[in-house]
Formats: sequence, structure tokens, C-alpha cells
Amino acid sequence: MQEHTAPGAIALTYPHRGLRIIACHWPAPTELPQFCSCGDIACPTPARHPIGTLTTNDATTDLGQLGRWWLAHPTANPATITDERVGVIELHHPAKPDALLYAMKNHHADQAPMFHAGQGVMYLLVNPNLGLDDSAVAVASQRISDIEKVVVTPPGTVVLLPPSTTMTGRRIRWMSHLHNVDSLSTATHMLEVLTGLRKNGVFSELLPVRAI
Repeated sequence: MQEHTAPGAIALTYPHRGLRIIACHWPAPTELPQFCSCGDIACPTPARHPIGTLTTNDATTDLGQLGRWWLAHPTANPATITDERVGVIELHHPAKPDALLYAMKNHHADQAPMFHAGQGVMYLLVNPNLGLDDSAVAVASQRISDIEKVVVTPPGTVVLLPPSTTMTGRRIRWMSHLHNVDSLSTATHMLEVLTGLRKNGVFSELLPVRAI
């Protein structure tokens, strides 16, 4: 999937991979600072909430419905909703995304589809296995440092997908591609992997060197 392709064209490919999709607002085409296309200057989730009267319950795999949404709103951001089949682990780290992906591949920790979701944030798509042990979540979700942390996204969360445009004007892009949600690694497994990388110092090695 090429991130320079029109959002609607890519949105239509996601249902074939098992994702429910919904059309979301986008940054209004104005000079910075940009505003959400919903028109609310004080929008609490700019360019990250469903268009019009749509709610998270309207996310769908219906290609006809998706086609109508993007015909009416060609620049809408495609998003999915976390549920019993699709979860998201947020990895916050200041390293460049390519360097982070390289390090994870070197340690065989790239089993989950990943995309760069914004400055310092990588999203991993996982099977949420809803029986996830609370203690495992607590350990993995601990702040690693002031600028590093892992966050487990709760069900019902709107998650922008590539090639959505953030309020900084940057497009979200895939780092490792999604084949189908039926083959996603479980959240438990990926949390164990990320916890192991943290304990082994892999993430710390990627931190910028502070000047003395």
C-alpha cells in the first residue's frame, strides 16, 4: 500500500485485510496552525474523529458505504476501531522510526504490523486477547523514562490508519505491512516481547546521547 495514493483508494483495501473502517476528519487546508475540518476551532480530537454524525458504531467493511463516504469527502482520514479482533499497542520512543524498526527486526520483535503514527509514536496492531492479564499490562505500560513508554489502547478507540494526515501535516505510514487481522500476534505476546527489549537495554541504546 503506497501512502501517496488517495486515502479513499487505500481505505477500500482494508476490509480485505479484516479491518472495519470509518471516515474521519482531516486537517483543514489552511496555513499553520491548522484546524480540524469539522470547523470547531477548539476540537478536542482534531483530524481524529468520525465525520458528520458518524460514530464508532458505524465502522464497516461495506465497500459500497466506504466508496460513498470518500466520494463525498476525498481527503477524509481512514481509521479503524479497536475491538475484540483488533487491538493497538502504542510504543513511544524518540528514535527515528526506521532505526526503531531495524532494532526490532534484529531482535525478532517485528511480528506485529507496525506504522509510524506521528513523531515519536509507533503503533503495533495486535490480537487484543481480551483475557489479557492485568499485571502484564501494568508491567508493560510502565513509563520507561520521561520520553519512553508503552500504552495498551482500550477497545472502542479510533485509530487513524495510513495514509491519514495528522495535524502536523505529516502522513501516517506503514513500517511493516498488515496481511490480515486473523494472523495478528496476541497483545500478551507482544507485550512480553517489548518488555524483554526494555529489560535488555535495546530501547535505551536508541536514546539520543545527552551532551555533558
